[in-house]
Amino acid sequence: DVEHCLKAQTSPDLAVRQYQHRSFITGTLAQLMNGEVELSPERASIFSPFGLGVLDLAVGQRVYRQALAEGSALPVPRFFFESSRW
Repeated sequence: DVEHCLKAQTSPDLAVRQYQHRSFITGTLAQLMNGEVELSPERASIFSPFGLGVLDLAVGQRVYRQALAEGSALPVPRFFFESSRW
């Protein structure tokens, strides 16, 4: 939610602190997907994936691919414990 995002030193939080307003915030991803807010084609759109772990996944994928390319990736036996469920 917006209030939580603005307490966590995210890019939007820092922008609000610097410019002393939040008029550049349109809404949340959920609000956009539910049609509750619209994006303006005249304004830049910036998505802050706060709380989604997107950056964690991107960095993890890069490290994994580099380890595979270098031959330094190590398997972790039974990491997913009961993989037969999937």
